[in-house]
Amino acid sequence: MIVVGAGRIGMALQQGAPEEVLLVDRATGWEALDAPPGEPVVLAVRNDDLDSVLERVPARRRHDLVFVQNGALRTFLAERGLGGAARGVLYVLAERAGPAPVARTSYVCGPHAPRVARVFSSAGMPAVAVDRAAFGVHELEKLVWLTAYAPLCEALALPVGTVDDAVPDALAELLAELGSVVAAAWDTTVPDTLLERAVGWSEAIPHYRAAVKEWPWRNGWIDAEAARLHLPTPHHRRWLTAAGR
Repeated sequence: MIVVGAGRIGMALQQGAPEEVLLVDRATGWEALDAPPGEPVVLAVRNDDLDSVLERVPARRRHDLVFVQNGALRTFLAERGLGGAARGVLYVLAERAGPAPVARTSYVCGPHAPRVARVFSSAGMPAVAVDRAAFGVHELEKLVWLTAYAPLCEALALPVGTVDDAVPDALAELLAELGSVVAAAWDTTVPDTLLERAVGWSEAIPHYRAAVKEWPWRNGWIDAEAARLHLPTPHHRRWLTAAGR
């Protein structure tokens, strides 16, 4: 399997998987993409780097791409003719220098999904292949987790593992509000498991301090979609303001 991006996920895959993982960084390894199609190419790069990476991917290899970025990617991919590309929602906290990644089950859909899930699992990051409908649920849950805990952690100066104890009502309100925006934008429904799964992931990585970042892909996307859909988001605005955003 080929992984573009020598960051935390790429290094964890290369070091942990028993099968060969070819790592492509900014300067080296790109010749691997000259091979015929058929091998999955996991793009483990920052969202803002995706366009520059796509420019270097041969057209014949686009069907092999697997996007594992956090945040709202649907419009970005559709605009580039990649709406049917393989996707991954990762529940992994990997440190560049430190212990093995903390991981809960991740989800992959689309071309190469079984192979990608198998490699992640063999590297100590369990993953399963799911269909598009199931993936959409996990995609919504992870995006809402990111956009809810980020302003709460910043405003309260707390890690994710203590937010639920500190402000349980505020967390539930914010998750429900953000979930409603994402569900409306994607023409779906808010899963009943939203709060339970959000708290569960936070309890798995209790010392992690979430932060408001990658604005156009996360909280900024929520803001823009809420405005487009004329949906009030008072809880989101309150906590962004409290976080100094």
